[in-house]
Amino acid sequence: MKLKFSFFASIVSFVAFAQSAPSYYSGVNFNKTKNELKNDLATLITSTHTSTISYSAGLASLFKTSDADPQNPSNMLLIYGSQSSGTHQRSRPYTGQWNREHVYAKSKGTPNLGESGPGSDGHHLRPADNTLNSTRGSLLFDDGTGATAYKTSRGGWYPGDEWKGDVARILMYMYVRYNSRCLPLNITMNPSTYSPDFPDILLKWNVEDPVSDFERQRNNVVSGIQHNRNPFIDNAYLATVIWGGPAAQNTWPDTFNGGTTTDTEAPSTPLNLSISGKTSSSISLAWTASTDNIGVSGYDIYVNDSFKTNVSTNSATVSGLNAATLYSFYVIARDVAGNKSGNSITVQGTTDNGTTPGTGTTCGTEDFESLPAANSSYAEREWSNQGIVWNATKARTDKQIYIDGDNNKAICIRQGSLKSSTISGGIGSLTVKTYLPFADSNGNYTLKVNGEVKGQIPYSKTAGTFTINDINVEGNVVIELVDETSNNRVSFDNLSWTCYSKLATDDVASKNQKLSIYPNPVKNQEFYINGIDKSETVKIYSLNGQLVQTIDKVENKGKVSLRKLPKGIYLVKTKNQSSKIIVD
Repeated sequence: MKLKFSFFASIVSFVAFAQSAPSYYSGVNFNKTKNELKNDLATLITSTHTSTISYSAGLASLFKTSDADPQNPSNMLLIYGSQSSGTHQRSRPYTGQWNREHVYAKSKGTPNLGESGPGSDGHHLRPADNTLNSTRGSLLFDDGTGATAYKTSRGGWYPGDEWKGDVARILMYMYVRYNSRCLPLNITMNPSTYSPDFPDILLKWNVEDPVSDFERQRNNVVSGIQHNRNPFIDNAYLATVIWGGPAAQNTWPDTFNGGTTTDTEAPSTPLNLSISGKTSSSISLAWTASTDNIGVSGYDIYVNDSFKTNVSTNSATVSGLNAATLYSFYVIARDVAGNKSGNSITVQGTTDNGTTPGTGTTCGTEDFESLPAANSSYAEREWSNQGIVWNATKARTDKQIYIDGDNNKAICIRQGSLKSSTISGGIGSLTVKTYLPFADSNGNYTLKVNGEVKGQIPYSKTAGTFTINDINVEGNVVIELVDETSNNRVSFDNLSWTCYSKLATDDVASKNQKLSIYPNPVKNQEFYINGIDKSETVKIYSLNGQLVQTIDKVENKGKVSLRKLPKGIYLVKTKNQSSKIIVD
């Protein structure tokens, strides 16, 4: 396996840093643009697609190599994954649970893609967590933010920051390879202002999430079997030449520059980079705009020396950061030809302390905008949003709550219940808006968490928002609102809850615990732990309650290796004890 990865790495390095198109593209005239270039690429990748992959055994065998985790080759990287464990697990053993994800949903093809041809194309399918694969289903792709994949408020699917570029380039390939059978406008929710046949969102994602070495690895592995390639992984700028929009990086500047004379002049270095604002989970940056002989197309923002995002303006807010953590930032300007400026100065900033877990960090919301179509009959309703499946019994979906100038969707229940699927992060408090849309009497709904009564939610003819505090249940929870005795018809909207963990400061300072960690501050991403039972599981949390790493089978006085955590304060939790650490 190591030998194979060394070989792939050498190919990846060759492709990634090539200045002109590889010999595979020798028959393509890159002076062409738009549909002419698209048609030439279609001819190439169709004529060289001389071998196919079977849906069952073939794809299963392919994924072992094409989707191997570069950091742990016995695992596969799962598309849409962003976390170390659970439904959103990013890296999982091949022997674990996964499904074949049709990025271009089978049912959206014209006709259905099936499980052969486009339905088993190695450039198309990816391994995915079973539940995420089911949750996504055939949802259209929609824009969003954040590392976690989720169902958007419009009922679309956001693949997550790490995977949106992969999705864009897969759909580009499918359109060029299979033409009208895989129209990109049939699989996205967004407009097409740059080209009438291609959605803006995919051009945007192609720029914001540049081609990774992992994608290049896949392209090489699949090409070794099918014999054709995904051109948009070899050079993302091809999409810009064909469909326009924001300029992606041009990795072949010696081959073409959008049909004009080759431009080799880099933009000026961004100046005066500074921090303009911060919260417990974000830091805002601003800088003086760069100049270029032709034009600056965007700026790449790096966090702790790793690419984070791309923007088209000279300011940005970097979100998804941990509380009370030190981060470093620098910016690089790019022009239309893919030339890059030098690095700006590096600035450092520390996010605010935020809220200690267990005292009120918002964990989730449900705005009911993803409800099934309006229906006045009382029946069982089920929908999903942001990875959570909701079930309402004896419910109708045609009633709204008008309050504060908004007329939002709401679920109306009569002698029934509203129940969530299992949610991680615990629950500290719950807030919900209620209203009686008909001439019924005042009353209360019962809040249950994991089947245990935690409080009463009032309702009346006056719309109001109510909060139940001090619920304080940690770990996985199921939220349920229930009233199976009265016939009152009650509407619910704007449900939210805070997370809860026993990792509060008082717990950390417990006088009875024997836990000790050294060295602290932690150096070189390693520390030793003393005072635990034999072979315990150790969990590392950020100060905003996010689980960032799980280490199994840690022995007393054993070494714990962290996974390149940014500098900052974290909380270490064992079976019965917890402690703060400072990662230096």
